[in-house]
Amino acid sequence: METLPKKWADIQPDVTYSTAKELSVSFSQEQIRLGLKYDPNDKHLKAIEKGAVPPRSSVGLVPSQEEGYDLKSKTLGKGGDKRFNAKLIDGVLHFPGLMTEH
Repeated sequence: METLPKKWADIQPDVTYSTAKELSVSFSQEQIRLGLKYDPNDKHLKAIEKGAVPPRSSVGLVPSQEEGYDLKSKTLGKGGDKRFNAKLIDGVLHFPGLMTEH
């Protein structure tokens, strides 16, 4: 399994990547488009790489409040109001392209 790239431009749709925490993740074409548009500094990829964290004052993955979704990426600072939501499907955390704001 490939290691999660550090830039949205290097991610291929529907390829399963492994994070440093050995979490399997994949991204739809729509999610990659959203990442390129709204995450120019790749902060959300760093949050995904970090894995699950406590919901308050942390960068990483936190529980999603969206029905049918398990986790969402959380960043702090500029652009930190956006969240990319993901579903756990057969052991892979898949980001289909749902972006929400907190």
